[in-house]
Amino acid sequence: MRFPWANIALIVLFVAELLTGYLGLTHSNPEWIGAMHLHRIFGFAILALFLWKSRNILGSLRTRRNWHVARGTMVSSIALLAGLLIVVGLGLAWSHLGPYDWMGFSGTTIHMNLAWMLIPLLLWHTFRHRISLRTRYLADRRHALRVVALALAGLMLWRTAELTNVLAAGPGATRRYTGSYPEDGADFPVTMWLNDRTPHVDADSWRVSVDGHVANPFEMGLAELQSWERKLTATLDCTGGWHTTREWAGVPVTELLARAQPKPGAASITIRSRTGYFRRYSLDEAARALLASRVDGAPLSAGHGFPARMVEPHKRGYDWVKWVDSITVNDTGKLWQPPLPLT
Repeated sequence: MRFPWANIALIVLFVAELLTGYLGLTHSNPEWIGAMHLHRIFGFAILALFLWKSRNILGSLRTRRNWHVARGTMVSSIALLAGLLIVVGLGLAWSHLGPYDWMGFSGTTIHMNLAWMLIPLLLWHTFRHRISLRTRYLADRRHALRVVALALAGLMLWRTAELTNVLAAGPGATRRYTGSYPEDGADFPVTMWLNDRTPHVDADSWRVSVDGHVANPFEMGLAELQSWERKLTATLDCTGGWHTTREWAGVPVTELLARAQPKPGAASITIRSRTGYFRRYSLDEAARALLASRVDGAPLSAGHGFPARMVEPHKRGYDWVKWVDSITVNDTGKLWQPPLPLT
């Protein structure tokens, strides 16, 4: 792409795609629905950019001098171009043709992971075209108007595709705003995060401890946990591309914290699984959470987290820790953890 504005637009749109995709990946709160709408608009805008500049792209690829002088640059550019088109295509297929998988990975998982893999190529592209980021280009009103035009084109394409989905009663019309499809059968999928495996938990010896920055640490056994029947209807939204709304029952985390009596300065809790997996919640998030022992009136199965799992309606599935055996109150905030689990 010969003209600086196209390089600027590509960089801006791809960064916006990564940011909004990350927000959608880490939130299951309807307040964040705007992030996912923008994610789709920017995706269509990237597609519009390629259609707009296809003549220049093809012309550059056909020029022998480019291949002779900068073969490595041309190969890298083609890889970035192909990668972006594949990522956008996978997203469109998932959104409008319905769920699909390949080698055990859902289409949305492949879409997300390929997007992260393109980051090094994006950084290289940005560095190579850094001249396009000079003030005299960024401040050019024509460049700004073109980027706005691409955003409007993305908005129009997105709304047209969504309306077509609804009018045609296509598979995409049933998906949630996060892109997940419903799983409303008698059971729902058992999924693991990365290397987790379903552990064996002995019901008689199992205990969940509540400790850390508290005045009254304690442990609770399964019989006491199952005596709690506080119910919460919440949607489990898995990043693998499905969601299910169920009735969960157990003990509110606020009840556990009230019994443990957090000390002044308490700022978050760490929920740890029997497998070693853990996630942190802020105290505000903990106030919405339930330590569940039942789902739809039945005890949790081993795959769904028996004897106890966390339920937090505003979080994605990877934060609903399964096989919980400890809750630790911290005097540091929830940000003292990776944004996404690493193990």
